[in-house]
Amino acid sequence: MKNFVLIEAPIATTQAFLLLHLAHGTTKNGPDFEPFTHYAKWLTQQGYATNTIRAYSEHVARFIDYVYEATITTFPSDIEINTPEIIYSYQSFLIFGKEATNPIAKTLAYSLNKERLTSQTSIAQTIETSIRWFLEVSLQRNDIKPDQLFGRFYTNRLEYRNQYEVSAQRANSWLTGVIRDALSSVTVKKKTQPLFAGAKRRSRKNDKNPFATNAYPIEHAVPLLRTAKPEKTSMFHRNMCFYSLLAATGARTSEVLQVRMIDIVSNKNKISVYLRNPFLRKNEGLSEAEHNKLSWKGRETELTFMIEPFFSIFIEHLEKYMSYEYNSCTGHNFLFQSANGRPYFAADRSSRDKTFKKYVNLSNLEDSQGISLHSLRHMYGTYVLNYLPVPDNNHPGLPLAYVKILMGHASITSTMKYAKHDTEVVDSYIQIANQRITASGEDSLATIRQEFYENQIKMIQREVERIGAGTV
Repeated sequence: MKNFVLIEAPIATTQAFLLLHLAHGTTKNGPDFEPFTHYAKWLTQQGYATNTIRAYSEHVARFIDYVYEATITTFPSDIEINTPEIIYSYQSFLIFGKEATNPIAKTLAYSLNKERLTSQTSIAQTIETSIRWFLEVSLQRNDIKPDQLFGRFYTNRLEYRNQYEVSAQRANSWLTGVIRDALSSVTVKKKTQPLFAGAKRRSRKNDKNPFATNAYPIEHAVPLLRTAKPEKTSMFHRNMCFYSLLAATGARTSEVLQVRMIDIVSNKNKISVYLRNPFLRKNEGLSEAEHNKLSWKGRETELTFMIEPFFSIFIEHLEKYMSYEYNSCTGHNFLFQSANGRPYFAADRSSRDKTFKKYVNLSNLEDSQGISLHSLRHMYGTYVLNYLPVPDNNHPGLPLAYVKILMGHASITSTMKYAKHDTEVVDSYIQIANQRITASGEDSLATIRQEFYENQIKMIQREVERIGAGTV
């Protein structure tokens, strides 16, 4: 950013981040931008996850930088400049950058050196929501304390005052009135009304590209977990233990990271792993910063259902991890630890992702685009839905209702999103059907329905005979 710097707030404060204003023309940190501080506190009070708070804070910080840059930029006289116009131009700035046709967006793209363009999906999913909530919080705060940082912008453009603003100036403060009016004009009036029109509609996914998937290829999963230990790697068995548990259970990354020693239960030669809500348990041995990084999306079933060979690989690496890398004198009982003994879930997320990518590359996976730790969950869902061998069933894969239980979903709709039928399976069915029709000739379509019902009758007759034989 050009005019601000986003920093982590001191632990003693309520909010997670502060936005410091850089004095114009210098690199010296100035006071924190109070509207952002109130917004950051609000995010914390709403109970958002740490990663969500970080993402929302970064989006809003860049937005504030954009709006402030407009306040110190001289535009041609034929360009209409007011707060709503600037806010609405931000979408064009994000998507098109220096190629934007909107004159405000184009000018500021060069001023802020906008190089990396933003997708419609990002705007619809997180950017719009974060900015909309910031405007809502700012609107509420303006009645108490107007935002003085943008005062220069409004003061330099008195010609845009309306009668309401003039009255507000006379009664209290013109700045209060103009900000309130400007924010009211862009603040969403209805919950379903978007701030940036069309962003969500344009980002809506469809099935025009059904082969796009980020599920980890199951045929390459074992090579990943059998990767040879690189030199100068201190936590190799922890990493393999972590990855194999993800693959074996289909659990979310955050759920596996928060597994504790007491969640691994051995009973009658059977080992079970439970995934439990950390907020319903005592979290002894955690610092406040570590506790704030705990997360829980919600899971209907605590018990996991582990699949082979990943479960055996997990047990193999678990024994070595506990023997060579695990530190039992840390004050906490979380299974996965960083090299310094602190809980691994509190470590930097990007560092975990880079480590996983390193092992993916070492396993010689040709196409790793879109592959992440979460891909192992997608792999699990795809496998149990389409490929899992089922006794006494000619077709592999479990019913969707069972897959819902395996993945811990509350709604079967979520299961359908995570574990859609693999397009290769669909394609194989179509290929077999086409070969049959081609071999039988076009006339076979005339009797295909008749053959279907005849086969159903034969299946029912076999079931009747089986039941009858069992009662004799």
